[in-house]
Amino acid sequence: MEIQQHEQLLRLLADEFAKQTLSVTFTQWDTESEDDEEVAQFQGQLTEVKLTDNEFDEKDLLLLFVAADEESVEILMEIPGEEVDLATYADGKLNIFGTEAEIVLEK
Repeated sequence: MEIQQHEQLLRLLADEFAKQTLSVTFTQWDTESEDDEEVAQFQGQLTEVKLTDNEFDEKDLLLLFVAADEESVEILMEIPGEEVDLATYADGKLNIFGTEAEIVLEK
C-alpha cells in the first residue's frame, strides 16, 4: 500500500508500530557525495512520533525509540512537504522515504 498523506502516515505509525518491538534500519545519504551513506540498524520500541513544518517547506519527522539495551534513540528525518509518495506498507514492513534518508520499520 502506498502512503501519500501525512495524516495517513502518522495514523499508521501510531496504530501499527507504536509500543511494539521493531527492527529498524535507517539509511542517510550525504548530500555532498551520493556514494557516502550511513546505515544504522537496531531493535527497539517506537515511543513517540512528531511531524512539524521546517523552514525549507518540507516536514521534519521525529521518531523516538527505546532500544533493546534501554537506550533512547532519536531519528530526525526530513520528508516531503507535499503529499506525494511518502511511504509504502506491506506485510508488516513500512518504508518511509525522506529527502536524504530512508527508514524501514519491520514488526
